[in-house]
Amino acid sequence: MRYHDFGEDIAVIVRNDFSDPEELYPSIFFRSEDDFEDWELLALGRCGPRVLDIGAGVGSHGLALQTRGHSVTALELLPGTVRIMRERGITDARLGRLEEFSKNDLKYDTILLLMNGSMLAGTLTGLEQLLSLASSLLTSTGIILMDSTDLRTVGDLDYPASQSYAGELHYQLEFDGVIGEVFPQLFVDPKLLACISQDVGLEVDVVWFNKKGHYLAELKRGLEV
Repeated sequence: MRYHDFGEDIAVIVRNDFSDPEELYPSIFFRSEDDFEDWELLALGRCGPRVLDIGAGVGSHGLALQTRGHSVTALELLPGTVRIMRERGITDARLGRLEEFSKNDLKYDTILLLMNGSMLAGTLTGLEQLLSLASSLLTSTGIILMDSTDLRTVGDLDYPASQSYAGELHYQLEFDGVIGEVFPQLFVDPKLLACISQDVGLEVDVVWFNKKGHYLAELKRGLEV
């Protein structure tokens, strides 16, 4: 919020299970479409007319889609981010959880889960729940676009010996001397994503990937469960 309100691009310190602390600057979340990476532009280009952006952050993807003529609903948990989205121009920015939002009758052509969208699930069990809820909000031909990273391709990471799956991690943030609580963070490989998706009636197509294991997947209704 301090970046939006006062222009202060102060780094957030990110700690995790397997590497040294990293610095993350808020300005990365305020990028315009001209600064998007190739995979982000590919995702936006695959969106249908009506879009639900889950975990929309401060609304950069939603703003780009609105400019392109899409109808965008942006969903976030934090009141501060919803305020920022509205001030930046997101027409339909909403505060709430997907569990509550999924009770309405609205259907979407595209659901976005971007900027490591699998992190919203926290765990593999949570991922199945997330995909099931998201699928219930799709039109019959709708798609989910989600990016994640296959950490198995990164050979120099030091995972805890007790960890059952390499992508189920724990993160902790520090900002301006204040340390937050530890929270779960999920990275899922494409093969396991396909297995979990199949359990909730979705098929997965990896439409972009790079050598570092980062990939963009398109999920759509397929097999009946």
